[in-house]
Amino acid sequence: MTWSLGVDATHTCPVKVRHAFTSGLATPPPRPLPSYAFSTRAAAARLLDEFVAAQEPASVADLRPLSHLPAAEREHACSRAMTDGARVIVGATLPSDPAGHRHGTADILVRGRAAATGRPGYRAVQVHGRRVLDARPQSALLTSTFAAPRPGTGHRLDGVDTRLSRVGDRLELAHLWHLLDAAGHASEGVRLGGLVGTDRQGVIAWMPLDEPCVPDSPRVSDGSEAVSVMVRYAEEFGFRLRTARAARVDAPGQIAPIRTIECDRCQWWPVCRRMLDGDDLSLRIAKWPLDVHEISALRSLGVTTVADLAAADLTTLLPRYQALVAHRAGVDERLGAAARRARMMVGGIELERTRPGPIPLPSAPVEIDLDIEASADSRVYLWGFLVHDRRTDSEPYYRSFARFADLTEETEGELALAALTWLRDLVLATDARVYHYSDYELVRLAAIAAATPRLAWAPAFAAERFVDLFASVREHFFGVHGLGLKNVAHSGPGFRWRDPEPGGLNSQSWFRAAVHGPATGREAARRRVLAYNEDDVRATWHLRRWLRDLS
Repeated sequence: MTWSLGVDATHTCPVKVRHAFTSGLATPPPRPLPSYAFSTRAAAARLLDEFVAAQEPASVADLRPLSHLPAAEREHACSRAMTDGARVIVGATLPSDPAGHRHGTADILVRGRAAATGRPGYRAVQVHGRRVLDARPQSALLTSTFAAPRPGTGHRLDGVDTRLSRVGDRLELAHLWHLLDAAGHASEGVRLGGLVGTDRQGVIAWMPLDEPCVPDSPRVSDGSEAVSVMVRYAEEFGFRLRTARAARVDAPGQIAPIRTIECDRCQWWPVCRRMLDGDDLSLRIAKWPLDVHEISALRSLGVTTVADLAAADLTTLLPRYQALVAHRAGVDERLGAAARRARMMVGGIELERTRPGPIPLPSAPVEIDLDIEASADSRVYLWGFLVHDRRTDSEPYYRSFARFADLTEETEGELALAALTWLRDLVLATDARVYHYSDYELVRLAAIAAATPRLAWAPAFAAERFVDLFASVREHFFGVHGLGLKNVAHSGPGFRWRDPEPGGLNSQSWFRAAVHGPATGREAARRRVLAYNEDDVRATWHLRRWLRDLS
């Protein structure tokens, strides 16, 4: 019987692979997607639509309407489109590779040079509804545009370090190259794969597959030397291939589950959860968690639970542990932080002071709390303010500037201009401070101002008036679940959000419902977003009062 692994097999959990191929183990039903997944999927779909719109209609083989058909029919349609030499193919189910035990789909195939077989050659592009690149100075990346997608027609994209894009994204590109090669349609020349995300509008970023630019697998080295994507792929895919083969013949060597963020959306999680102790380290320490290799190393040393780590003598444990996790930088700090969290959990402590004495905070007669909300494509659609005039006994009042619509760079700038002009006019004639939590507001403000000439004054205004409360919290506290606003405002002043599921990722789904959901529910979704944003700024107001009362 033919069996194969999909495009995500190289970076998916190997326990999931083991379960999927274990005979007699019933496959659980799919778990509901987390709410934020709908937003990222919608953003990816919009990007793909924008790509198709930029093509000459006659040059596109759009296979997305065939998604409901059996895999064999979709593979045949893709094979026919490649043989016909379509300039671009969208929604491609590549011909499976029985010998290599591979199958997979590519969001886009871009025709390149002829393959070694003489057939039309292609390169694969994957589209994600999130950022795919990390900006760093003194680096460049080969790119092309949606309208001219071939990498040979592109340019160098400055300020991007390809080493810092997600390794998993690039391993998928290696998997797709192997599928194209097995089908006789891999483009000759430099082996490349493309990524499209929300961070570079209308741009395909081309990733080299043969340059040493990713760390090797911690299973085989300490990661001190970079290897090519193809070398890393061979190790990761080979490991999962061996895991699947062992499971198919019920070979011994069950892989113990380790709780990761992937478990949130994995249908096999109920099976894995039953295999874990309720006090398991990977299950309980979710903030800055140890990675799967670190957890495995601790387990091999007899430290499997929070109670074990809380009671451990780190002086004795650390040298043995360091030898097993040489792939990680700063392992002593990481283990020390995990041990501190373990001790706090055992003691029932959520927030711990790191230094005594009063916490200095700038104050002003008029104090304004600020929080923004952004869509899945990082467009700021809501600026929320809580205004407190401390010179009077009046209660703080909430003021918002929102636009519930899909924003462009221009409309995002118009909304920011209205909000920030109102803010500037409000504080111009008085001594006032604007408080926010973390630097996200400053980062987005600077980006919007750079694209909106009428907001050129805003970064200097923010530098003079804004105060980051997170900087003070980070200097004086350690949180067992981190120092996010939700955790600190709840553990410190005891503030509670009215919404039962408060969170920035969830708010992206509410925004999507407010803009694209059924008409009967849009108003309720808008009210939910506004109430959540108001609670965010009220949380910073309560947090600030609590911090000032500490001694």
